[in-house]
Amino acid sequence: MSRLDLTSGVFAGAEAQSRKTLKDLARYFRDPAAIQNEDLLVYETFGCPGEVEGPPRLLYATTVLQPGKVGDEYFMTRGHFHLDPTRGENMLTLRGQGALILMNRLGDAWQEKMEPGSVHDIDGRYAHRVVNTGDEPLVFYVTWMSDCGHDYAQIERDGFSKKLIETPDGPALVE
Repeated sequence: MSRLDLTSGVFAGAEAQSRKTLKDLARYFRDPAAIQNEDLLVYETFGCPGEVEGPPRLLYATTVLQPGKVGDEYFMTRGHFHLDPTRGENMLTLRGQGALILMNRLGDAWQEKMEPGSVHDIDGRYAHRVVNTGDEPLVFYVTWMSDCGHDYAQIERDGFSKKLIETPDGPALVE
């Protein structure tokens, strides 16, 4: 049994399995030259390992995505496709405000609002990333099947077709 602090998004006694700084994520932003402090923490992930041996099983993790921007672009996770498009993912927002950005393989992209209590059923065919549009950490819980596989390379190479930026009218998804 694990015990999850619903405010912090951290499992009792757990250390972060993954930590991403602005240096790690620079290539994902529209204007990496706008990065002020490349050692600044953007997000941490806590929970199960991503891939496990044996029969498929349900895995879980939390991510704590810090508030901030690079230029006018909000802090975000890297994003990925699943290698097995029949294996989706479920996401529950615990704290904060943000957006789930989804993109199909044709490059069509859209967003779903994330706020405490929002539940997102992510189709395994769509790439997905999370963006923090608020002024506090965005904390969310995800579940996925251990055999879904993760393709981060395509997003690293090709990116998302749209980015979420701050505008005078609020967050906007732009080409």
